[in-house]
This record gives sequence, C-alpha cells and structure tokens, in this order.
Amino acid sequence: MMDRKRFFASLLLFFILSHLYSQKTMMVEKIGTSRKYFYHTGDYLKLRVSKEDTLLKGKLWSIHDSVISVAELRPFDVRIADIHAVYKQFAYPKKFAKIVGIGSVGIFAIIALNHLINNEPVFTPDMFIISGSLLGASLISFSLSEKKCKIDGRWKVKILDIELN
Repeated sequence: MMDRKRFFASLLLFFILSHLYSQKTMMVEKIGTSRKYFYHTGDYLKLRVSKEDTLLKGKLWSIHDSVISVAELRPFDVRIADIHAVYKQFAYPKKFAKIVGIGSVGIFAIIALNHLINNEPVFTPDMFIISGSLLGASLISFSLSEKKCKIDGRWKVKILDIELN
C-alpha cells in the first residue's frame, strides 16, 4: 500500500515538474535535409535582421511564439518574420584558428630571435614561408568557423514548444 502511494506521489511530482520546465526552442532547419540547429534561452546568437539590415550579436534572452529577444547589454525584440539570416558558429575551427594564429606569430618571433642571436640576417625567406603558411591556415580556418543560413526558400526558422508529457 505504501509503495503505491509513493509511486503515485512521484508520478504526480514528475508531471508537475515537467509542466514547470517546459521551454521554447528556436530551430533553424534546411528544407529537404536533416540539417537542424537548435537555440535555447542563454545561447549565443548572431543574426541579420532584414528590416533595418542590422547585425545582432548576443545571447538569446527570451523566446515567444513570434518574437525573440537578443541581448548584449539590453534585450532587443526581433520578429521571426524579420530575420534575414542566422549565423551558425562552429567552436572547433575557431579554436584551431586562434591557436594556429598565435603559433604563427610565436614561430616568427622565435626564428627572428634565433637569427639575431646567431648574427644572421633577421628576415629570411624561410621565416616568411613557415609563419605565413601557418597564418594562412589560421585565416582559412577562421573563415570556415561560421556558416550563414540565409532565411529564404531553403532555410527556415521555427519556434518549438517542448513539453515533457
């Protein structure tokens, strides 16, 4: 008898908590493919608003049925219909770009210091080839760390209301 009461009490508590913790999610999907990107409240977001042609960066402050709020210092409301493009950030290419960029500057400094210590000409072709190629790899990786999802016929923004029932 006691086990049934605990079971029903825990079941009731689960249903109450599931309704309290329901949340809305912004989904950016490419029509006809399985590519979907999900954004929740508190996630970093970068988007272009078509009406004012403004680039907004910041955290996703709140999500409503047809309006989202993006905040860097104060919340700015954006209608879903006004979103022209969403920029998806990829963390690993960006980290790689930063590490390789710092490495190219470090190798340039180490080679220059080595040439100064050994009384050789400071700037040599090998110095520019090595550090320049690393800097080029860094710039290429940095350019690939962000993807523009242009909201038109191929990409679509949807607001999902997720509830655990």
